[in-house]
Amino acid sequence: MNKKNIGINAGIIWNLLSDNEKWDVKKLKKASGLSEKEIYAAIGWLARENKIEFEEGEDNEYYYLIIEYYF
Repeated sequence: MNKKNIGINAGIIWNLLSDNEKWDVKKLKKASGLSEKEIYAAIGWLARENKIEFEEGEDNEYYYLIIEYYF
Protein backbone atom coordinates (compact mmCIF):
# COMPACT_ATOMS: atom_id res chain seq x y z
CA MET A 1 0.00 0.00 0.00
CA ASN A 2 1.28 3.47 -0.83
CA LYS A 3 0.02 7.04 -0.38
CA LYS A 4 -1.47 7.16 -3.87
CA ASN A 5 -3.56 4.03 -3.23
CA ILE A 6 -4.65 5.33 0.16
CA GLY A 7 -5.83 8.54 -1.52
CA ILE A 8 -7.72 6.58 -4.18
CA ASN A 9 -9.34 4.43 -1.50
CA ALA A 10 -10.23 7.56 0.48
CA GLY A 11 -12.11 8.75 -2.60
CA ILE A 12 -14.00 5.46 -2.76
CA ILE A 13 -14.99 5.73 0.91
CA TRP A 14 -15.83 9.44 0.51
CA ASN A 15 -18.24 8.61 -2.31
CA LEU A 16 -19.93 5.90 -0.25
CA LEU A 17 -20.31 8.25 2.71
CA SER A 18 -21.88 10.92 0.51
CA ASP A 19 -25.33 9.36 0.95
CA ASN A 20 -25.54 10.91 4.47
CA GLU A 21 -26.04 7.50 6.07
CA LYS A 22 -24.05 6.07 8.97
CA TRP A 23 -21.56 3.48 7.79
CA ASP A 24 -19.63 0.94 9.85
CA VAL A 25 -16.51 -0.88 8.65
CA LYS A 26 -18.42 -4.06 7.85
CA LYS A 27 -20.81 -2.17 5.56
CA LEU A 28 -17.96 -0.18 3.98
CA LYS A 29 -16.02 -3.39 3.34
CA LYS A 30 -18.95 -5.02 1.59
CA ALA A 31 -19.80 -1.96 -0.53
CA SER A 32 -16.23 -0.99 -1.46
CA GLY A 33 -14.52 -4.34 -1.88
CA LEU A 34 -11.59 -2.95 0.13
CA SER A 35 -9.86 -4.78 2.97
CA GLU A 36 -10.22 -3.55 6.55
CA LYS A 37 -6.62 -2.32 6.44
CA GLU A 38 -7.36 -0.28 3.31
CA ILE A 39 -10.57 1.10 4.82
CA TYR A 40 -8.88 2.19 8.04
CA ALA A 41 -6.07 3.87 6.10
CA ALA A 42 -8.66 5.70 3.96
CA ILE A 43 -10.61 6.73 7.07
CA GLY A 44 -7.39 8.07 8.56
CA TRP A 45 -6.78 10.09 5.40
CA LEU A 46 -10.29 11.55 5.50
CA ALA A 47 -10.04 12.25 9.23
CA ARG A 48 -6.74 14.06 8.74
CA GLU A 49 -8.47 16.26 6.15
CA ASN A 50 -11.34 16.80 8.61
CA LYS A 51 -13.82 15.31 6.14
CA ILE A 52 -15.56 12.77 8.36
CA GLU A 53 -17.00 12.39 11.82
CA PHE A 54 -16.92 9.38 14.09
CA GLU A 55 -19.87 8.30 16.16
CA GLU A 56 -19.81 5.43 18.64
CA GLY A 57 -22.90 3.26 18.61
CA GLU A 58 -24.48 1.28 21.43
CA ASP A 59 -22.63 -1.85 20.33
CA ASN A 60 -19.24 -0.06 20.66
CA GLU A 61 -19.00 -0.05 16.87
CA TYR A 62 -17.88 3.17 15.24
CA TYR A 63 -19.95 4.74 12.52
CA TYR A 64 -18.54 7.14 9.98
CA LEU A 65 -20.35 10.12 8.55
CA ILE A 66 -19.30 12.73 6.07
CA ILE A 67 -18.93 16.28 7.35
CA GLU A 68 -19.45 18.13 4.10
CA TYR A 69 -19.98 17.01 0.55
CA TYR A 70 -19.47 19.29 -2.37
CA PHE A 71 -21.31 18.44 -5.57
